[in-house]
Amino acid sequence: MAKMDRKVRGVSRRTFLGAATLSGAGVMLAACGMQAGPSGDGEEMAKDDAPAKDQAKAPAAEGATPVLFWQWGTTYVPGFEALVAEYNGMQQEVALTVEKPPGRYWDELLATLAAQTGPDIFLMNGVNIKSWINGGRVVADLSQYLASDKQATEDLGAALPSFVEWYSQDGKAAGTPWNYSTSNTQYNVEHVVAAGLTPPAELGDGWDWNAMQEYGEKLTQRDGENITRFGQGHLHGIETGWGNYLQMNGGSFLSENRTRCTAASEEGIEAVSFCVDLVQKHRVAPTRDEYTAMREGGLHPSALMISGLVSIFSAGDWYWNRYKDHPDLNWDVTFLPKAPNTGQTGNNSNFRGTVMNPQSEVPDAGWKWLAHSLTKPVQDSIVANFNEVPARLDSALELYTSTEKSGPPPSRAQLEDSLRATISLPTHDVVTWTQMIREGVNPSMNDIFDAKLGVAEGMRQMQDQINALFEAGGS
Repeated sequence: MAKMDRKVRGVSRRTFLGAATLSGAGVMLAACGMQAGPSGDGEEMAKDDAPAKDQAKAPAAEGATPVLFWQWGTTYVPGFEALVAEYNGMQQEVALTVEKPPGRYWDELLATLAAQTGPDIFLMNGVNIKSWINGGRVVADLSQYLASDKQATEDLGAALPSFVEWYSQDGKAAGTPWNYSTSNTQYNVEHVVAAGLTPPAELGDGWDWNAMQEYGEKLTQRDGENITRFGQGHLHGIETGWGNYLQMNGGSFLSENRTRCTAASEEGIEAVSFCVDLVQKHRVAPTRDEYTAMREGGLHPSALMISGLVSIFSAGDWYWNRYKDHPDLNWDVTFLPKAPNTGQTGNNSNFRGTVMNPQSEVPDAGWKWLAHSLTKPVQDSIVANFNEVPARLDSALELYTSTEKSGPPPSRAQLEDSLRATISLPTHDVVTWTQMIREGVNPSMNDIFDAKLGVAEGMRQMQDQINALFEAGGS
């Protein structure tokens, strides 16, 4: 085992390895299993009674209309508080209050809305918006506001087109785009250079699946039957792993109208086979069990990169802040490797938007914030305040891809192709994301990555399971 004295989030490498040794696997590390949902959504929160609308609002400034805004993220609190304070200071018509409610966000939200209380406007995620619209849940139609607000319409036109489309249905606007994330190639620069390899960010379009496999094989270190360092990792999830490879290879998880699962196409099977082969055939990436063992030890998957136990990661940009806490880690990024058949990269993301409660007593005042959130100054602030991608493409290309303006990683500019390629995580109009993943995706995909099912057979099984769910849901 190569010597490494650096600490991993308060746990030494020796302690980490000792806790994560896997019997029968011959590999001494692990991390998280397949994702059940996108990072950051539905996080655990301290349980308490949800506040009634009147109790939750801060006192309104004289002459201003109180508006309550809910969002779910603990890490989002400082950023939203700063934006709200700035907004309240620049106008006198609206007194906006932002809160992160106690308990589980979605449970609290549905409970208060059902009680005809709850917030006037709230943060929504892309994997819920379609089922909320079609399930008759509390999402107001904003089309009338856009029709009479020329500036807001122009600002909406600057947003990523796939994002705008996702929050629109039957000619109606269900919300305003806010931000999203990218999955990207994250790598240990020292490992790559020491192996005599060109850093992926310097390869341009040469960073493709063939290069990724080659780098994985050259960077993996073995001690007899044991693997002491993996060259590649984190391919099991639909959001950060195989779902992106399916997209970039020309496949589609769902039909265009989202009524059928179409993942078991030739393109889809080829993409998933590539990911599974890195894990099972070439043994250059950890298995699900190896990830799970680390997760059970309480460590975040980013600990694999931080500790030097994985050289290249297919992961989300939400890991970047964790890397920044370790100045001795020399890391960089580029787009996910392009599919040789298409020359394209991919990124399927959770589109986070802001929606209005149709029961709000102050919809006009609520709209003023929604329109304000689309403006370029607000969108420009998203990278600094949240370290996420602004929904406006001009803001994203000017700031998110600029190391000079937004700090590390050094090769942010390489992610322009990822931004332009971004589509929403696939969801059905009635069957919820959670149900589709837990009952349709995981049973088959887990067996595929565990080598219990062949890729083609497993993907056809998954496709059939998902389509049965859709049919039962009234597709």
